[in-house]
Amino acid sequence: MQTPIKKYITAIVLVATITSSASLYAQAPGPAPEPVQPVQQVAPQVTMQTFYDQLAPYGQWVNYGNYGYVFIPSVAPGFQPYQTNGHWVYNEQYGWTWASDYAWGWAAFHYGRWNYDMNYGWFWIPDLNWGPAWVAWRNCDGYYGWAPLPWGSNINVGFAGDFGIAPEHWCFVPQDHLCEINLFPFYIGRDHNRAFIDHSVIINRMDYDNGRHFGYFRGPDRVEVERYWHRPVTVVSVDNYRQVPAYHHDDHVVVVNHDDHRDGGDHHDDHHDDGQRHDNGGDHHDNGGGHPVPVHYVESHDVPHRGR
Repeated sequence: MQTPIKKYITAIVLVATITSSASLYAQAPGPAPEPVQPVQQVAPQVTMQTFYDQLAPYGQWVNYGNYGYVFIPSVAPGFQPYQTNGHWVYNEQYGWTWASDYAWGWAAFHYGRWNYDMNYGWFWIPDLNWGPAWVAWRNCDGYYGWAPLPWGSNINVGFAGDFGIAPEHWCFVPQDHLCEINLFPFYIGRDHNRAFIDHSVIINRMDYDNGRHFGYFRGPDRVEVERYWHRPVTVVSVDNYRQVPAYHHDDHVVVVNHDDHRDGGDHHDDHHDDGQRHDNGGDHHDNGGGHPVPVHYVESHDVPHRGR
């Protein structure tokens, strides 16, 4: 016969055994969960219609002679492409890349070319070839300069070494300030441009896209810039400069992915299709196989004259 003490000890052992068994049962692993497959983010295809839709709120699409439909942004006087509201960033693969502060800058500073009209000011001619920045570069003693490459300029040849760029369209900054986020205080007055051009040389560091058969300039050597900058140059990814952003329409976010179709709305075809554009010096203008027309555009003779 068990004594009260032995009964007490036996009860404790029994409870401990049951508790331990229950704990082991509760901790028994269940079946492994199915692995979560990552969602593949597919960037929307860039088409001419993408440009027409996304840039329309920021300016006017104009039917401009042999160029077809061009974009004239609504900007303050004094605007110049690759100078106003932006700065330079560096990517190892592509070189110096223009980071624009304009909502439409993802398109107009990485695709197409800029030309200047004495009456209408700067206008952008769209194209589907992406580049870090469609500019020419110069190097002179203590300064770097750059300017938009006009439509039709062949970077393999150039025109007397200046690609047909007007002297006043170049901008120059001291070499130790090229990486500034705010470049405006460091631009040299344009009245000095002729002297800088006469005493500078083209930075002929060109890369070539074998897939699309076009070339672009990389700009100054990064190591050289770091020597003037006195610190390492931050290297960035180009993803933020190649991505087609979503835009808002009627309070809904719309991801743009058009197929180059005509809208069928209240517009007409005036036969200025892409086949009538000027040759871009080997940079073939490809509109994705269609001939889209902006839903809202004006004829060039209806655009107010504004000049520089």
